[in-house]
Amino acid sequence: MPSWIFIDTEFTNLAPEAELISFAAVADDGREFYCEISPSPGPTSEFVRRHVLPLLEGGAAACPRAGFAQRLAAWLAGFDDPVLLSDSDWDIYVVRQALSGEYNRRPGPLVVPGASGPITARMMVIRMLSAEELTVFNGAVAAHMARDPRPHHALVDARAIREGMLAVQAAREAQ
Repeated sequence: MPSWIFIDTEFTNLAPEAELISFAAVADDGREFYCEISPSPGPTSEFVRRHVLPLLEGGAAACPRAGFAQRLAAWLAGFDDPVLLSDSDWDIYVVRQALSGEYNRRPGPLVVPGASGPITARMMVIRMLSAEELTVFNGAVAAHMARDPRPHHALVDARAIREGMLAVQAAREAQ
């Protein structure tokens, strides 16, 4: 059975040369991974300067750009059949670019080079939700953000996506 892992990223801008700033992953079982890429990437948009950069934590969250793949691979090694679920193909785009230099936002296999060998995961965009499911999802996300009002912090957003999707799953099972 796949291990569902909800991801979110923050990146420099909405442009072809976008670079990863931070990456977060929260598994359906609650395990978390968070990494802020260092050194900071090149130029960022005004939005990123105003809303994302002030939320960066530094310290233990800092991850050298060259060590990001190994750190992520070591975390992913703890899962059977990891599936990284995103709410945007931009997340796929900047993660692929950070790991392989490939500019590609297509869902599919992702090979993460690690110290003990490569880890293969799948990257997917969360499928469209029905109107009822979207209401459930948005309610759970809003409740999460009320408890931790730091939108545009990758870990906060990944936690919110997880809560939203778990609420949708619970609603589906209740039917």
